[in-house]
Amino acid sequence: MTFNELDTKGKIEHIWEYYRLRIFMIIFLLAVAVSFIYSIFIKPHPDLYCGMAMYGQFISIEDNTALIDELNQKFQLDPREYTVDIQSFYSDDTDPLVEAELNQKFNTYIYASQFHLLLGSEENINAFVSAEFVSPLSDYLTKEEISQLETQGKVLYAVDPATNENKPMAVNISNSALLKKYNLYSDTDCYVAFVPMPDNGDHTMNVFNTLLEE
Repeated sequence: MTFNELDTKGKIEHIWEYYRLRIFMIIFLLAVAVSFIYSIFIKPHPDLYCGMAMYGQFISIEDNTALIDELNQKFQLDPREYTVDIQSFYSDDTDPLVEAELNQKFNTYIYASQFHLLLGSEENINAFVSAEFVSPLSDYLTKEEISQLETQGKVLYAVDPATNENKPMAVNISNSALLKKYNLYSDTDCYVAFVPMPDNGDHTMNVFNTLLEE
């Protein structure tokens, strides 16, 4: 008996028997597409209060979420309107493909203006300076504030590619209470530097000053 000779019930049973996997796959793909469209184009996204990158440091999803929540609560942010965002960039350097993907992701975030502050080791900061990802501290801090940090031995100097002058580029935050709470950068000194963002203002300074707290 051919398909056309089957009655309606028989045709449905035949389709279900031979095409159910394809049907499930189509339904699944449609659900994924609808979810993607909703999350990107329909679902309201909170504005970025301050974006922060932690380079060379692993942090679990749970701790990352807890750290973001702690900062949001500290600044009394409604996460539906404003949120701090923290991205971790870490690999063990044994897989070149993973390392390449890591750098590509980092560069994408940088060029998408998603970071206001960069955290990393002295080596990381020097690389950021050479790539012109960060600005001198003098663009955001007063001479008095930089001088005070210098007396504490916390200022990292590097040659600014824009002027070829040795300038204060980052601040050592290894004793930050927040980093210690989440056991971050426990094996190396950690520095924080400013990304030249047009909206680097009170929000960024609030997070920066929180990182300085010991």
